[in-house]
Amino acid sequence: MQLLVNTTRQVEVAGPALADAHRAVGRCLAGPIAQALPLESVEIQHVVGASEGVGVRPGHEPIILAVMRAGLFVAEGIWSCVPAGALVPHQDGESLGSIPAQGRTVIVVDSVINTGRSIRRLLEMLRPAGAQSIVVSALVAYGPTLETLVAEYADVTFNIARVSQRSYVGSGSTDTGARLFGTTTWAGELGMV
Repeated sequence: MQLLVNTTRQVEVAGPALADAHRAVGRCLAGPIAQALPLESVEIQHVVGASEGVGVRPGHEPIILAVMRAGLFVAEGIWSCVPAGALVPHQDGESLGSIPAQGRTVIVVDSVINTGRSIRRLLEMLRPAGAQSIVVSALVAYGPTLETLVAEYADVTFNIARVSQRSYVGSGSTDTGARLFGTTTWAGELGMV
């Protein structure tokens, strides 16, 4: 995991290469999530004929809530390993609308947890929605914030690729979203709007 995460930190990795690195981290983060899903036996077609396999129990398909915009590619990586799930992009400040969380695992995915503000808002919206379990997955989280979140939300599983002891909010060429989407030189990303 450390090698994959290291790639995402390198200044020369941006755009599609950075998005691919985020997806690779997401695929690694998916392992513990997939193991915790309720499964049932299903018939599958094996190369030698019908066989027994497993599938996510109907009605328990996970919801992968991608915090936009930088959480999208980590969420896509998780989704590629949990294909029974639904990928739902979420803009900060929006309601959850009619997401059918009741009885399901909801996976909240962001690339960076710095202050925890966005994650807290989503967790407070998800709690009354009746999710069976809630998982927060991120590429990196600021250590003191993560410790606080774990204490505040003991019923939530935190699945973090890297914990940093340094806090910063990027802008322009250091903003994760801008690096992912190739907008590091846009006036809005540089705070000139």
